[in-house]
Amino acid sequence: MLTGYIIGGLLVLGIIPFIIYLITAFADTIYKIEVVQNDLLRWGLIVLLLAGGLSFGISSIVYLNVKGEGGPLEVANIEINPKTKKLVTSGPYRFTRNPMLLGTFLMYFAFAIFTNSLTAVFLVIVFAAFMLLVVVRKEEARLLKDFGSSFEQYRKRTPKIIPWVPK
Repeated sequence: MLTGYIIGGLLVLGIIPFIIYLITAFADTIYKIEVVQNDLLRWGLIVLLLAGGLSFGISSIVYLNVKGEGGPLEVANIEINPKTKKLVTSGPYRFTRNPMLLGTFLMYFAFAIFTNSLTAVFLVIVFAAFMLLVVVRKEEARLLKDFGSSFEQYRKRTPKIIPWVPK
């Protein structure tokens, strides 16, 4: 399981941001549109997004392991640990059905604002859309199969990704 988290961590915290950086660096040689002009505001946003991202990301992993007795099942179609035995609806999962993904998105937006490039923001939005349309759909089908009406009830009352947005 530890190996899976190391591989998943390298992918999420290393490889994907590096790809975003490479594409952004290339595109910014052609044009550069800054996202935030004020440095104080920019760094404030970076700190807030990073803190929120780490908070949701780390707490969701802990809750899956402790309460759900498992973890995130797959990263890039590689099973990294045993799937959860119990449906987790507490902790960060009471705010959003996908707190780990929300944490990742917030960290990637912090990175995009760090690069201060509209290209990076666009790439993060494209990545987020892909994850929501492909990966989340697959995960939710598995959860519905494994947890049935309990997951259906949870899905009806809890937002997919953005906390505190009424259903």
